[in-house]
Amino acid sequence: GINAEFGKQWYQRRVRGINLRMNNLTSRANVILANSLSVLAICAGLLFITTIHIPVQPEFEIKINKAEVRHQPDHMSGRREYLDLALINYNLAVDMRESFHWNVKMIFLYLVAEYTNEDNSVNQVVLWDKIVMRGDNPLVDVKNLRTKYSFFDDGSHLRGQVVRLSLHWNVVPNAGLLPNTRGSQFISQVLPSSYTY
Repeated sequence: GINAEFGKQWYQRRVRGINLRMNNLTSRANVILANSLSVLAICAGLLFITTIHIPVQPEFEIKINKAEVRHQPDHMSGRREYLDLALINYNLAVDMRESFHWNVKMIFLYLVAEYTNEDNSVNQVVLWDKIVMRGDNPLVDVKNLRTKYSFFDDGSHLRGQVVRLSLHWNVVPNAGLLPNTRGSQFISQVLPSSYTY
């Protein structure tokens, strides 16, 4: 009867409407975009998985040429007190030729001075840093370099202090984790026991 005819017409209109909606431009663009993003995410995951086992270990050598300790006024904090400032002259050679693989975008290198005193069990100061991008020269060889950043102590604890210099690096990958690595090599230096003026 009438209900069956009405149901048949309603069903045909419904199917035609679905077909019209499925074939418009925005629906097709949405499907293409969603599938493209899924493929890119899978490729990024595979890129990360294929390089997670490859260590990034640049070879490096540090040599300290000269070290001085000065007693300087603290101009930064506004307090009228004197702080110890260490001036270190050093050579640094880093070879990163084996460190760049297909998932390394850049490597951030930084040289850290570490020491202990009676006030703090760990004191760390960054002395130098460099960003090495893929395609840059992977060899860093600097001679007679002075500290790029001031090596201030928060008091007067640097005279006669044993300071350990070590190279650290952060690997910035195309996809994956951002590891912060400390090199296994380091060099220790005893700073002078008297001030240089």
